[in-house]
Amino acid sequence: MNFGIQSEFDLTVITATCRRPAQLGSCLAQFRSQSLGGLRCEHLVVSDGIDPESRWLANEFGARYIERSAPGGQWGSLARDEGIRAACGRFVCFWDDDNLYEPHALATIYAAAFGHDIGVVQTRYRCRSRVGQIIIPRRWTGSFQPGDVDTMCVCVRRDLAVRERWEQLPFPTRPTTDWHWLHRLEKYQPRIQFVPVVVGFHL
Repeated sequence: MNFGIQSEFDLTVITATCRRPAQLGSCLAQFRSQSLGGLRCEHLVVSDGIDPESRWLANEFGARYIERSAPGGQWGSLARDEGIRAACGRFVCFWDDDNLYEPHALATIYAAAFGHDIGVVQTRYRCRSRVGQIIIPRRWTGSFQPGDVDTMCVCVRRDLAVRERWEQLPFPTRPTTDWHWLHRLEKYQPRIQFVPVVVGFHL
């Protein structure tokens, strides 16, 4: 699959947020502390509703900022859709504002995707069914499995990502999960590379 997009950045990091200044501030600071080497990255913050504090924080940290006029719901799916459309990177990845990221996170996830359509890495994940943590994906099989992937684990070519929307209009009250979106991308037969390196902690 060769899309041949010409972009200003190698990677756009998309953060969907809404009125969570403490979490967003931490996320922006973590982006600033990344060990990027020569990787050209932009941080794109998409607020799911009017949010002057998020706008101010994004400006302070030098992030690009988009503000939706009203919350779209669906667990930030509309904000992610808008972020993908507005991204200037050849690849996109997703940082939720309440997660923790290792300093090597962006360099690792981009390296996993480089030369492919989707890169997959791992994250620590708080297990809700028992005490403790697990690492997901637990066992990579070559395709995305329900309950065993999170968007902080993936980096996707932007022109592939934009082909499928997070929002699913036939089910407006049903939240779209990470797996649903990634599963729809698989119908384009993308080249996927898995690198078993942990890049953060999904809180």
